[in-house]
Amino acid sequence: MLITILATVVVLGVLILIHELGHFWAAKAVDIEVSRFSIGFGPKIAGFKRGETEYVLAAIPLGGYVKMEGMVGEDAVAPLEGKTEPARPPSPRDFDAKPLWARFLVIIAGVTMNFLFAFVAFTFVARSEGAVDPIVGRLEPNSPAEAAGFQRGDVILELDGRRIRNWDEVQQYVSMRPETPMKVTVEREDASLELEATPGKVVVYNTLVRDSVDVGILGIEVWVDRAVRDLTLTESVAAGWHRTGSWTVEIFSFLKRVVTGQGSTKELGGPIVIGQLSGAAARQGLAAFLNFMAIISVNLAVLNLLPIPVLDGGHLVFLFAEGVRGGRPVSPQNRLRWTQVGMILVMGLMVLAFANDIMRLVGI
Repeated sequence: MLITILATVVVLGVLILIHELGHFWAAKAVDIEVSRFSIGFGPKIAGFKRGETEYVLAAIPLGGYVKMEGMVGEDAVAPLEGKTEPARPPSPRDFDAKPLWARFLVIIAGVTMNFLFAFVAFTFVARSEGAVDPIVGRLEPNSPAEAAGFQRGDVILELDGRRIRNWDEVQQYVSMRPETPMKVTVEREDASLELEATPGKVVVYNTLVRDSVDVGILGIEVWVDRAVRDLTLTESVAAGWHRTGSWTVEIFSFLKRVVTGQGSTKELGGPIVIGQLSGAAARQGLAAFLNFMAIISVNLAVLNLLPIPVLDGGHLVFLFAEGVRGGRPVSPQNRLRWTQVGMILVMGLMVLAFANDIMRLVGI
């Protein structure tokens, strides 16, 4: 239990800190006044003030924020802090007083830091663990792979046009697409062939999240004797870049399935599941823990890019609208109104994620 608690604190604390540092450093770089840097929401537990900025550890550890003066929408989140602040006169250092490019830089800096952390962590893991090339070994009799025409020694190059670099990516892609036809490009005897395969479906009970999930399976095993190898530094960097991109695409694909009704909102997880997975990853060693942190960091970046006011993606929509309108910003009243709507949506998502966590715990 202690390992799980510590691992959860490290995962959430570090990733939130990295995200908010991106906003903070960018704001300082373009001379925006930052009045508060908070890890967590709600009442202050501890903190100190240095210069113009108050650095705070707050009671609800479900995120963080950098409070930039003169940014329309701050009033929408003020109730979370348990206080209201008097209006202040406009200043040249206000967020909204800065040029469009500067505001864009500040908003995008948070997710950029999360992507950068994931890239560095994935690179470290690739360098320390090496790679398992996607070389087909044994085929299960009467399996989807056998029906599709796979042969021992085939090297999987692409899945549905997406380049594949290691065996983990094959497992990741196939497991998330049970009973979904896919095109597989393989290399066989120096020739490129295209196969069509439809993964079978197996129902697996995940003891960690206490839920049954459908998992896609082709019925092939990796050829370990030929596939495992060390990576050079250059190959490790390339692998880190590719894994970051691959997970980004997968998360967007998952969100698309949920929005279109092809996926279930029950698959959404909250802090409890993250805590359980953090503890499990920590027990497997540093590489596994960093790999898990990288995946969560990509999740955090992608979720923040959603076009929901309050989130970074919502602010980017406002900036894009301003650019399209020839420099005329969306009115403060409309921005505030949409920010309040966004706040309700985000709180709803948090409640849904918590509810899913609770139902998994009680076995529903």
